[in-house]
Amino acid sequence: MLSARLSACRSTHVNPARLLRALLATSWLCIASVASAAQVLPGFEQVRTSWVASDSVLLDRNGEPLADLRLDPRVRRLPWVSLQTLSPAMREALLAAEDKRFFEHSGIDWKAFIGAAWQNLWSRSRRGASTLTMQLAGMLDPALRLPAKGTERRSVTQKWDQSLAAIELEKHWTKPQILEAYLNLAPFRGDLEGIGAASQLLFGLGPEALTRREAVILAALLRGPNAKPPVVTRRACALAATLNDRQLCPAIGELAQARLNNPRNTPRFALAPQLARNLLKEPGLQLRSTLDATQQRALIAALAREPGASWALLLDNASGEVRAWVVQGSAPELPDPMTQRLELAQWWTPFAVAQGLADRSLTAAGLVIDGDTVLDARDARAGQRTRILSLRTAIAGRSRGALRNAIRDPHAEALNSWLHDLGLDNTDTPAVSPHQLALAWRSVTSASSFVAARGLPLEAPQKRPAMQEAAFLLQDMLGAPHNGSGFRSSWLFGSSDGQWQIALGNSDRYTLLLGLRSSPSPDFATHALLRWHESFSAVQKEPSRPPQASEGLVNGIIAFEPPIEPARREWFIKGTEFSPVMLAALPYPARISWPQAGASYRLDAITADAWALRADAACAVHWTLDGKPLGQGAQVRWTPQTGRHQLRLLGPRDEVLDALEFSVTP
Repeated sequence: MLSARLSACRSTHVNPARLLRALLATSWLCIASVASAAQVLPGFEQVRTSWVASDSVLLDRNGEPLADLRLDPRVRRLPWVSLQTLSPAMREALLAAEDKRFFEHSGIDWKAFIGAAWQNLWSRSRRGASTLTMQLAGMLDPALRLPAKGTERRSVTQKWDQSLAAIELEKHWTKPQILEAYLNLAPFRGDLEGIGAASQLLFGLGPEALTRREAVILAALLRGPNAKPPVVTRRACALAATLNDRQLCPAIGELAQARLNNPRNTPRFALAPQLARNLLKEPGLQLRSTLDATQQRALIAALAREPGASWALLLDNASGEVRAWVVQGSAPELPDPMTQRLELAQWWTPFAVAQGLADRSLTAAGLVIDGDTVLDARDARAGQRTRILSLRTAIAGRSRGALRNAIRDPHAEALNSWLHDLGLDNTDTPAVSPHQLALAWRSVTSASSFVAARGLPLEAPQKRPAMQEAAFLLQDMLGAPHNGSGFRSSWLFGSSDGQWQIALGNSDRYTLLLGLRSSPSPDFATHALLRWHESFSAVQKEPSRPPQASEGLVNGIIAFEPPIEPARREWFIKGTEFSPVMLAALPYPARISWPQAGASYRLDAITADAWALRADAACAVHWTLDGKPLGQGAQVRWTPQTGRHQLRLLGPRDEVLDALEFSVTP
């Protein structure tokens, strides 16, 4: 019988060496069927729990993905896919392509093996007989994996061990477990590993949504993950025909041609890429944040109309949660501008005003000097009066000179300590990050109860000074109803280099910071504030309510004499209220209004005559210059002399009310 078979081999030009290999394969597989050698393979739970996705995902407060970041450059994996979530079409295509009798065999498909051995013996085309279980064993044991690129098949020894391992897997794993692990570990294309990555990154579908068209393409990729689209199409069409769906072939070809060679490393979610880079540091992490995807999209849409770079930060006033974090016009791999320090001109001004209100050194009706109206010696010689206005008017008009004078306070340490409590640096630091600024603003304007900002591992104030009444007064001075949207209060900051305008403010529910790259337009500050209001309306649909006055506040009519401002109703912290008629004097006994502290004036032919040194005083005053008496009254004449001079303003009891130094140059 054997001689007849060998004769047949010679008559059909069968390679004797090939025949010998087939006979050897038959013999070792027969031995494998009865072997009981133990294979050291992990259990199903061990494999599943040790699975780590290559990507980390930032989720919103409801679990919706906001951004993903690939952190493993070696392989692209997505979260483990449960067999229960897999579409029936994918399971059907997989079994038809790789293991038709998967639920019938115990690790080795003897029918497939005999057919493969016969075909390999009599045909030049090669055919494998590895079951899904055998393939999974090769994935689990490094020693059983396919040889290095350039060789076609496993060695006889590897086949032997792979068969033994498959038998052991069938003893300890269930069929569903084998199928589930196989689908998650199988390579599909390029560096894509697992059905989750393949379905999402090739077709933009979850494994549960795969139809037969995508399923046969994915099943065809298992045989040749990196085959060219026409080859994959041919195999997928053959598989569709096996499943009695030949008419699907044209659609298969179109899809394979369109998707198989597309980039596979682009992010799947891009609502908050910069924030994801701040927070996601480990592969496989799914971090649930306090952000709201709906509000995130609304701010992205609102800023999409800006031609330059822009960013927005939305905070929940009551909880301190970050609800939106948007950066437009900046590549995700660059530093997040929301956390970078930016030099802002007098950024501490609104916070210093709040402190002055809280410690009762300032009131909304209190009068301040608009120091910017005194320009040079000619104005002094002409006797020009310094403009006086209330703090409310100074804030409404953003009068820098008046506000600078209002917050001039010898107790700088108290202000710096107060700023530190708000998470800000002291006034000697010209730079502050936008997110710090927004968190501090929300801290100041919160209602009576204060909860530290939370939701993101970024530095934030953990406490704030007691200032319930001051918070109300600040918002009352800064805010107003806006176009049916209710009450909002806001402030504009400009960067020192003129490149950015930052609008920051709050409603009853939220604090919103908006940063826009400036344009040469002189009205850009107005544009930035308008865009801030539009963005606020996008994230808060219902009208905002004005702040509610607490029991520590009183309200009354105040008038000024002379009438520098119209009479009005005004709010005061109890104990700071004025009489119904307020003299247009200063909130301090007296202060030198000219010359300016530290100023240097040039002596020329025009200004060589006597200068008028002036004070804003509510009491009798007299002057000394360089320690010598100079005169009495709110204005004295002095013939200028070159050099550096010390000027003092004294009260009725010779108490020093104000003092400064200035210089005169030739």
